[in-house]
This record gives sequence, structure tokens and C-alpha cells, in this order.
Amino acid sequence: MRLLGIDYGKKKIGLAFGDTETKIAVPLFVVRAQGDNAIREIVETLRKEEMEGIVIGIPSAVGSHPNEKQIAIVRAFIDKLKKHTELPIEEEDESFTTAESRRLMSEEGAEAEEDALAAMIILQSYLNRS
Repeated sequence: MRLLGIDYGKKKIGLAFGDTETKIAVPLFVVRAQGDNAIREIVETLRKEEMEGIVIGIPSAVGSHPNEKQIAIVRAFIDKLKKHTELPIEEEDESFTTAESRRLMSEEGAEAEEDALAAMIILQSYLNRS
């Protein structure tokens, strides 16, 4: 199954591609548009790349202090996306993905954009569990 990984942010949305057979995720690109334009670009990517599902990063509770505001923002984005696609959407913990993507860039020389790397990490985490 071909999956699109999404790292949602207010200014940028990272996208990654993965496959449940190979269990490998790779970064795609970053969407810089917001609102309906971002949704259109994501839906076009879903169609063009023949994706069969979506995995989106969502903040989890760290310690006893969940980030309720950020969780609500991501879930509102998910609700908007659901109005434009019937593909299944799964949530995956995005904790520490930005830090890990920065590490990949500095220590491993990864050339993809930080947000696309974060989307890859989110999707790879999902693939590792499935």
C-alpha cells in the first residue's frame, strides 16, 4: 500500500512517500501554501502518486502535559483533508521528529528539507509498527 506521510506545520507541510511492502519511507517535498491551496496541492500529490492512505503526525502527551492546542490544530487540518479525500487517514506520534530531522541533516548529510525529513520519520515510525 502506497502511503503519504505528512508533517503539518502552520507555515510548511512536509510530505513523504512510503510503502507497506518495502517498509521504507523517503522524503518528497515541502508544501509552502496554506489553507485551501495546501489541501489542493496535497490532494493532487495523492492522485498523481496513486497513494492509498495517509499517515499524519500528531503531537502526543509528553510527560503529563499534552499539547492540546497543537493537537486541536492538527486535527482541524485532518478534518479539512477528509473533506477532499476518502483515503484512510492514520495518526502517528510526531514527538522529536524535528530534532531527528535536524540530526539527519547535520550528522548524516541528508539533503531533503527538514519538514520533508520529519514527514519521512513519522511515516517510517508507522511502517515499523505495521
